[in-house]
Amino acid sequence: MTNFHRYFLLIFLLSLFILSQSALFAGNGGAPNPVKGLWVVRHSITSASKIDTLLNLAHDCGITDLFVQVRGRGDAYYQSDYEPRAEEISDPDFDPLEYILKKTLGDSLRIHAWLNVFYIWSKDTLPKDTNHIVHKQKHWLARPIHQSQAGENYPNSLMDEKIEGLYVSPLQLDAQDHFFKVLKDIIEKYGVAGIHLDYIRYPDQRFDIHPDVLQGFKNRYTLNPEQFLLNPDVFAQKFSLAGYEVFYYHWRQYLLDGLSDFVKRISETLRVESEHILLSAAVKPNIISAHWNYYQDWDRWIKEDWLDFAIPMNYSPDDDTFRQNNDQYIELIPPDKYLVGIALYNQPEHQVIQKIAQVIALENLGFVLFSYNQLEKMNYLKRYLKNDL
Repeated sequence: MTNFHRYFLLIFLLSLFILSQSALFAGNGGAPNPVKGLWVVRHSITSASKIDTLLNLAHDCGITDLFVQVRGRGDAYYQSDYEPRAEEISDPDFDPLEYILKKTLGDSLRIHAWLNVFYIWSKDTLPKDTNHIVHKQKHWLARPIHQSQAGENYPNSLMDEKIEGLYVSPLQLDAQDHFFKVLKDIIEKYGVAGIHLDYIRYPDQRFDIHPDVLQGFKNRYTLNPEQFLLNPDVFAQKFSLAGYEVFYYHWRQYLLDGLSDFVKRISETLRVESEHILLSAAVKPNIISAHWNYYQDWDRWIKEDWLDFAIPMNYSPDDDTFRQNNDQYIELIPPDKYLVGIALYNQPEHQVIQKIAQVIALENLGFVLFSYNQLEKMNYLKRYLKNDL
């Protein structure tokens, strides 16, 4: 074989590889079968034996994509240069992400590194490792409106809020820069097929009275937002109800746009570092609620091509709610830009199968099941998934 033919063959094989990584996400005409995805929570990858069991089930059920949680609560289920090792990994030499990638090397199963972005702690007690964000960067933490002035019990006082746990402020620039270090660390060390963002949102609409966020708004609008957020009645009496509504709208839009700017920056960074890695995000299922309750403008992220695809977490067991959300995606989201997330923890197997059938009828990319922990125990659903859908 001549050098020319070797070169031609190399280019041909490389082209096939790139196509194999992207064809599944190329729209209705690009893939003969839907994506059958599975979210894998971090507790299921703490040992080699657990991962072996996971991969055997995934292959047996015809799963095409695993979304594996490797950044759970500001900790690492891989060898990180920037964050503490997860407390529940007992073997100091074991690297869960490296092991998964080695075990799946050469087969068709795609591994997406699932990263919780702003959500960094959820237990009642704070992390043992003093290098954790909660201890070293307390000033990064997002704050609800009524806790604008942190007391002596901070950050423990935030744990008393009726939210999942502690978040870093989405618009805190040092926290953002830290996440980019985490992101680059993973994509430089590990050959993942995708980066999957979760908790890429605010805890809820009570947030975020972080000093840096307040200052950023004040720089733009000259007014400290605490004036209308902490005392809305007083503000409305002084500046009229219309004045309050105008400033409150600008505040919410400021948070919405600021988070979108961050997603854009993630996308641009990833494209520079590795243009073939897919970028996805788990998002709230109702688009309007996502916008104004969590400041998550994810349909814009799709339209701007910052994400390769989104996975709305359409977890409701109620068939009407599930269908209404799907109708919203049909109307607003291109079919080659979303997978539908389906919950296993809150409904029987026959309802899950009915929802899978609904999603397949949409002719979108496919579906992702939450999560592996429940699928392990659902024998009827596992038999169903073995069939070609």
